[in-house]
Amino acid sequence: MYFEDLTEGAVYRTGSHVLTADELHQFAAAYDPQPMHLDRDFASRGPFGDVIASGFQTMALAWRLWVETGMDDHGRGGIALGDVRWHRPLYAGTEIRSIVHIENVRVTSQGKGLATMRFEVVDQDDQLLLQFSTTGLFARVSDDLLTDDDVPSLAVDR
Repeated sequence: MYFEDLTEGAVYRTGSHVLTADELHQFAAAYDPQPMHLDRDFASRGPFGDVIASGFQTMALAWRLWVETGMDDHGRGGIALGDVRWHRPLYAGTEIRSIVHIENVRVTSQGKGLATMRFEVVDQDDQLLLQFSTTGLFARVSDDLLTDDDVPSLAVDR
């Protein structure tokens, strides 16, 4: 999906993903090793009644679903993340998808495509789990029209 394919006000619904217990555990063990994510006994006594996914795993899954929707290799990097709010926990066995709202698109003074997107992550019952906004750079159609002669060399003589 090139920058030129993005339109303010457009809404995209991604495919879905069912979080497995193994995925939940592996992510938590590596990146958010708190007992509410790893210890079933501990979690059963807490406010959620069972082990829950890290909120950051929920966000990472939401992004992956967006990339799989058709961004291809046209993403050029994120520059902002904000307005993050977790509404409900994500449990193993839950199916999620992202609803992505294109809120703003513009060309930077350097000619780069910039888009602000608002994500809503919902479960199979359309219950809202997570919301966040992010701004990122996207490839422009003209980027792919450059020839090898138009691209400066990054080679360094040693």
